[in-house]
Amino acid sequence: MAFSIDADIRMPGYGGRRAVVADADRIQREALAGHLSGRGFQVSQTDDALEALTIIGAEAPVVALLPLDHEGDDGDRAAALAAMLYPQTRILMTGPRMPNLPFPILPRPVDLTALDRWLDEATV
Repeated sequence: MAFSIDADIRMPGYGGRRAVVADADRIQREALAGHLSGRGFQVSQTDDALEALTIIGAEAPVVALLPLDHEGDDGDRAAALAAMLYPQTRILMTGPRMPNLPFPILPRPVDLTALDRWLDEATV
């Protein structure tokens, strides 16, 4: 007797359009997550940037939106660690523009048209 199963089996988090949104502002976080969901992403949310790093490691999202309040904060550290540990994830910071940061930054509240342009470039 032969046994066969037709299933798409792969490592968790790979092969899909996944995103992580971290922001302490619940309204901003939910707006971004809703917009990403509308663009076909499966979205995980957190209010803590360092918790986002854990989610990135577990789910391997295509994109992660991390908060930035000032250089050296939790969002900045989470982004740097994510870039080193999970290079498949594209990082976008949300917050004030700062010179010389290695990640693109969109000011809060995030302009969804600008987010769409970044997504189109990042997820090609």
